[in-house]
Amino acid sequence: MACAMPIERRFRDTRTMTTAIFIVIYARNKWWIDLNGKTKGPFISREGAQTEAISLASSFAMDGRRAEVQVAEPGEKRRIVYQSSDIGMLGRAAAATNH
Repeated sequence: MACAMPIERRFRDTRTMTTAIFIVIYARNKWWIDLNGKTKGPFISREGAQTEAISLASSFAMDGRRAEVQVAEPGEKRRIVYQSSDIGMLGRAAAATNH
């Protein structure tokens, strides 16, 4: 009879599989960073907000968590500018979106 994994461990393992998605957005004539409804900013330029978002996402990645930065410019499709996943994961993600 196999032992069940304790619920605390299952929760911890599941939580580490999520990806923090930082979204750089333009609203009210300023640039902002959004993470799960929490905002940081305002920033004068997209570049400034993007640089800060990548710095924050890199900090998440250094803690062993996955993170991604997306930029949502007005009238443009959202694009990924940073992803902490390993190269193999990036390749699979790109292949999946190109089909």
